Amino acid sequence: MVPLAKTAKGSYFAVLMAAPGDDIAGRIAAEGLSIYDDLSDDPNYVYDIATLEARLNLLLPGLNLDYPIRTRAKVAKARVAEALGYPVPLSFTKTHPRFPGQDLDVAVQMHNNFQVYNEDRIDPGRRYVLIRVDAAGVATKVRVLTGEEIALFDKTGTLTSKFQAKRRAGSTGSKLVSDSDTEAFIAALRPVPDLPEAILSGLSPTAQPRPDLVLAIPAVGDRLEHLVGIEIDDPGLVQERNRGAVVHRLACEALSLGEYADGGQFPDILSQVLEIKFQLSPTIDLGLVAPDSDEPAVHAGHGLRHCDTRYAVVYGSRDGSRLRIEGVVVSTGKDFFEEFQRFEGLVENKKFQIPLPGDLFDPE
Repeated sequence: MVPLAKTAKGSYFAVLMAAPGDDIAGRIAAEGLSIYDDLSDDPNYVYDIATLEARLNLLLPGLNLDYPIRTRAKVAKARVAEALGYPVPLSFTKTHPRFPGQDLDVAVQMHNNFQVYNEDRIDPGRRYVLIRVDAAGVATKVRVLTGEEIALFDKTGTLTSKFQAKRRAGSTGSKLVSDSDTEAFIAALRPVPDLPEAILSGLSPTAQPRPDLVLAIPAVGDRLEHLVGIEIDDPGLVQERNRGAVVHRLACEALSLGEYADGGQFPDILSQVLEIKFQLSPTIDLGLVAPDSDEPAVHAGHGLRHCDTRYAVVYGSRDGSRLRIEGVVVSTGKDFFEEFQRFEGLVENKKFQIPLPGDLFDPE
């Protein structure tokens, strides 16, 4: 890959360097693909979020974006296209998103205020490239977030008519809803019925899933069943997030995974493509994407979708300051609504500006 490096305002020269995702960029360039080509059936040409962010952070900082708004947007999109291995279009078609093949939009952020233009909603699964520029208009840092992650920054409630569900009448206790992973999951990751403890303990919960190193869903169900009967101290009546973290940690231990870690992204246990929901009440908050959706589970990579993700709904009860786990329901997203009743929800967005956290672009 031959990226562009900045020498002075408006002046660039070509330099050779290795960058994450060079293999993908090379394939895109060799095939002569455009940013508009559909890649939904060919994940070998699609960047996962981690690779995309690392690549753009190597190739974009130093880029001059000190232009009027429309020119600035065009220059930013052109440089992103080049960085990903695409030819720059003579003009950018007003598609939603602007990079349909990668399901990607680009925004230049001089201030901590993300704006949505010409759309009535944030797409939960879409990837948004946020380019931070300094006071001189020079790119300094890139973050790549999904629409769902950006929506979490909105504290006004105007973005959230989230999907919800509850267990169907008459169903109680633990249950393995899906006796097999989805065909797409099996083809991508080749899940296995068991793995040696030494191998599992070397897998971080936040690591990318790897073929032959993912437990099949019946094995996940068997291991999580051991959580039933465990009692823990309640972190506090208003500490839902803390309760979830405690159960998340217990789930990692039940799966014999390495040191507990939480990347704060979907799904919770990335290396096993497993989302954890801890429930003291019947209503399950499912976020902006329904479990049976065909939208990409972008952090998991491998072309996996939300419907391929495994879900563990952990039911608990509270007695004073103690919590007790009463049952665990494990399902693929595809089969989720066989066991749970959907509350039909609309994801509405009448707010076009979302404040970003002040430390979003801080060095890690």
